[in-house]
Amino acid sequence: MTAAFIGLLSIPAGAQEAFKGEWMGRFDDNKFWISLKTDSSRDDWRFGWSMDLQLEKVKGLNITKSSEATPIHFELVRDAGTIVFDGTMRNGNGIGDYRFTPNQEYVSAMKSMGYDNLENEQMLRLALRDVNRAYIREIRSAGYQSATVDQMIRLRNHNITSGFIAEMKNLGLDPLDVDQVVRLNNHHIDASFIKEMKTAGYDSLSVDQLVRLRNHEIDVAYIKALGDAGYKAIAVDQIIRMRNHSVTPAFVTELKSVGYDNLPAETIIRMKQRDVSAAFIRQLAEAGHKDLSTDDLIYIRDRGLEAYTTRRLRRAR
Repeated sequence: MTAAFIGLLSIPAGAQEAFKGEWMGRFDDNKFWISLKTDSSRDDWRFGWSMDLQLEKVKGLNITKSSEATPIHFELVRDAGTIVFDGTMRNGNGIGDYRFTPNQEYVSAMKSMGYDNLENEQMLRLALRDVNRAYIREIRSAGYQSATVDQMIRLRNHNITSGFIAEMKNLGLDPLDVDQVVRLNNHHIDASFIKEMKTAGYDSLSVDQLVRLRNHEIDVAYIKALGDAGYKAIAVDQIIRMRNHSVTPAFVTELKSVGYDNLPAETIIRMKQRDVSAAFIRQLAEAGHKDLSTDDLIYIRDRGLEAYTTRRLRRAR
């Protein structure tokens, strides 16, 4: 089952007893999307989740696209409690009532772990996301004893395991808060990526640096190629800027071929930004303008050769 939180309006109190509400759903893109609403006379709150069609995991769920209104009954049995759905389906759309009955053993176990006075909304989300007792104990044993209910739900929703947390810690990313763990996971930063960065000479990178490198599709091959072109052990920010401005090892090599070697990374970036290429430098040389500084090359590209000549004449006076 895949879960995605949609929204929350307000929260009623009291989570120990069964409660009921209304549901609406639709079959779309091989998933059954459903939203829930309480039957509270005081406050309403809505949230929803999507679940893929793994019928064996949802007791009685049988999606029909018939044009005739068809009765439907299905149950979602979780450690936190059981949700019973009744209603009708027509053309892949459903509507009806649900009843959620919290598992009192679960409630007691949660209380013993410090999670007391759980709200209806929290209990229902714990059930929908299948945040079971074993998972909570697993995460707490991984170093998150003080994680809140909402944080536990978030970690479960992003499929965070104690194994993933241990991997990150073993690679030097410790301590990590819940937001950082989720961020690493969401950006597909795993042990192999971190090890590759270490191999490339980038040890002790922060979560933010790892995420930025991943987001800009910077891998070991790119870093090694830059190093071979003369840019070894440069700052992470500079690597990202070079990548953002499409500075390739080939571009660096071409500039070397026309006499521009060992340039600072920021100078290379400026030249790439202004499209000062090896071909452009050769054209200027063929016109008699040789051995120009990088600032002069950029000036000519930005304002033209005539403006450059005029400026040079003024300076010579």
